[in-house]
Amino acid sequence: MSTARILFRVILILGCTLVGATVGFLFQARRITSNPQEFRSVAKLVAGGQTLSDGSANGHEQHADFYGTIIETLESAEMKRRAFERVRALNPDLEEADVDIRVAQTKGSAIFDIVATSIDPEYCTIFLDALLDEFIAYRQSLGTQAGGKTLEQFLQAVASQQKKMEETFEAAEQAQAKVEASSAKAEGERLVTRLTKLKDQRDDLRLELRALAEDDAARASLERRLTAVEQEIAMTEAERERRNINIQESRRAVEKYAVAKLTYEKLLESAESMQSSFGSGVGPIAIQERASVAAELVEGWQLPIAIGALGGGLLGAIIGLLLSFIFVPPASPPERPI
Repeated sequence: MSTARILFRVILILGCTLVGATVGFLFQARRITSNPQEFRSVAKLVAGGQTLSDGSANGHEQHADFYGTIIETLESAEMKRRAFERVRALNPDLEEADVDIRVAQTKGSAIFDIVATSIDPEYCTIFLDALLDEFIAYRQSLGTQAGGKTLEQFLQAVASQQKKMEETFEAAEQAQAKVEASSAKAEGERLVTRLTKLKDQRDDLRLELRALAEDDAARASLERRLTAVEQEIAMTEAERERRNINIQESRRAVEKYAVAKLTYEKLLESAESMQSSFGSGVGPIAIQERASVAAELVEGWQLPIAIGALGGGLLGAIIGLLLSFIFVPPASPPERPI
């Protein structure tokens, strides 16, 4: 095949590849920009009951059934209908909007994330709160478990104490970081050494002043030096006091966290004991976090755009290769001399 034919084929394939990549790029860009603006609000539920690692196969099955029921109920059309009616009754002036509900269980726990998606951020948040209230009301209306209301209130206290424990833990970490940043052990030792040295200088100056007569010309210079040393002593003591305050705040924060953690563990243990006394493998459900303020759901555009351009370019290359066989037929073999 001649060089001209090969060059024409390469240009044709590259041109089709470029056109295909451009078309794929534009297609994905239009698909992303044409999607309506959506907002997402998230809430959390926590389910009571024994832990998943109790070693009982029957217990595992009970938990799986119980948790599956929670998810199906929250995503059901009936629960959405109740939530719509609740929003309509409490907010008659609010314009209705379609809301999509998705529920996912946090792996290894009894916490459920409920995600509401809608084009109206205000309605999305209000609807999700209404769904939580309707679901809790539905659970309470069942009335199939003895002592369920008491345990549910207790579980609310456990969730509240857990949040308090997490807050005190963060406060303790911040206080400890403050101590480590501004009041390291070496810094404390340096302040003590400097303060001792300054006090020795002050005492020496005072002794020298006592030995001088009142009208001695050297007194003025010594008194100025004494005043400067006393000021530096005061500043050093103030710095050491600030360091001590940071240390004390850190200790108090750690103690508060220890108390909060101990209280949480006792509440959790009591809740599990209470649940065991009811003789059931499943428990009530409490709201751990209400609906968050709906935030705009932004779709990542880099990967879809790249896939569109790559896919379009690949398809264009294949089409260009096929066209090259059509428009550039293989050269005829040379005729043999007769």
